[in-house]
Amino acid sequence: MKRYLSVWLPRWPVERRFAMRPALFANRQEDTGQRPEVRGPLVLSMTVQGAVRITAVNDAAAELGLAAGMSLADARAIHPALAVAQADEAGDAAALRALALWCQRYSPLTRVDPPDGLCIDITGCAHLFGGEEALAEDLARRLRAFGLSARRAIAPTIGAAWAMARHGETAAESVAPGQTGARLAALPVAGLRIEAATVQALGRLGLDRIGLVAGKPRAPLAGRFGAMLVRRLDQALGRESERFDPLSPPPVHLATLRFAEPVITLEAIAQVAERLVEELAATLGAAGKAARRLELALFRVDGWREALELRISRPSNDPRHLTRLLGERLDRIRDHAGFGFEVAVLAAFDVENAEAVQSALVAGGGVETDPNGFARLLDRFVNRLGPASVTRFAPNESYVPERAVRPVSVLARLPAHDWPAHCRALQGAAGSARPALLLERPEPVEVLVEMPDKPPARFEWRRVSHRVARADGPERIAPEWWKGGKENRSTRDYYRIEDADGRRFWLFREGLYDRDGDSPRWFMHGLFA
Repeated sequence: MKRYLSVWLPRWPVERRFAMRPALFANRQEDTGQRPEVRGPLVLSMTVQGAVRITAVNDAAAELGLAAGMSLADARAIHPALAVAQADEAGDAAALRALALWCQRYSPLTRVDPPDGLCIDITGCAHLFGGEEALAEDLARRLRAFGLSARRAIAPTIGAAWAMARHGETAAESVAPGQTGARLAALPVAGLRIEAATVQALGRLGLDRIGLVAGKPRAPLAGRFGAMLVRRLDQALGRESERFDPLSPPPVHLATLRFAEPVITLEAIAQVAERLVEELAATLGAAGKAARRLELALFRVDGWREALELRISRPSNDPRHLTRLLGERLDRIRDHAGFGFEVAVLAAFDVENAEAVQSALVAGGGVETDPNGFARLLDRFVNRLGPASVTRFAPNESYVPERAVRPVSVLARLPAHDWPAHCRALQGAAGSARPALLLERPEPVEVLVEMPDKPPARFEWRRVSHRVARADGPERIAPEWWKGGKENRSTRDYYRIEDADGRRFWLFREGLYDRDGDSPRWFMHGLFA
């Protein structure tokens, strides 16, 4: 049976900026921990269609009858000493998302219910906290400590939990399985998450309660008020399933540690990380799996969440390798412990079947080599420099030498490719047609040509003159006209050239002497071994 916990923060925009303790979910560099003290009525406002209107109010303003949607001029007429601040919808949304990520300490499946709510799928997680009520009470207690007022509800459906949190009789509601319809019947139809215009239209007909709507024929309801009304009703009552879209995909495997006292020092965090890696690696190994991506999430006591991600080029479940990678990234949170971390979660994503690797057989006292040693080195580079900074080459279908391969991240999943066959196709089955070293960009050279369409007798490259002793060619590469662009319109004639000192070069002439509009130029493109 699915169980959802919905949390409603009725004063979220105001409390986030003026009541939250400390300044949570804000930019650390700008957060000084100081909050402007506000006493008396306070509202947030913004310009809507040329008029300044209220978007949120605090409790003192609500007691005066002020509410969201009222014009600021009318509000000032009621209370001239009203305190006003500019609304920050983008900041509210970002902070709400950060709060939802922090709620992953209870379940990996969390999401936001804009503009002022959260929803958590606690199915299978409640027993870790002593039951559903204990979990919900722990969350409510922490929110109160942050300075946030909240209402909560647990129900078998997302819609029922949303409705009970916002329209239930108390601030803490729980709907048992099989009682959804009876508990929702007395709630207003606004609890169905429908548009305000639909709520007003239903109210004019006397259908102001969910129970009254649920008892009406479906076809007339859908025909008059739209299909969304019927759909939301079915979702709330459990007749139709509703997809839960979490902020981040759920991990395949995870390991969790909860601390009796907050962990602050980097050394203690390193020990925690090592223990989590060992537990997770044992779980993966027992299942015959390995992971390409890991994430260590550390939850601070004051509501902040730190996350360190590991990207691995080859799936691994080796605890020594994973511990080393994670240890090299812990320095990034050296000064971020704050009041300490109370929960640590290591999650495995992109899990694949583990590959069995045969260890090298060494005779005569030789040194055993690690078959995955190169992949481990790449993993260290990736996690230090970033995936975009560590690349490898992949084959590309082009006869133009600089386009025959393309750089891709070492983390990219590519099908196995026959490199020798790719090189033979480029070289026309000639094993020595391409140089061992290809310049990143062709460099211009000055040449002395005795006859057109012949190799040069002498050339100058990088201020050094070379006399040609032998030349082989040309190998003509036609332009890739279908790709467009000026750089794809010139024909190239490549020559393998050996100078008088025995050094071998790969030169090409761009353009033809006998073609109108061409101005042939010579370039150095590579060096043979």
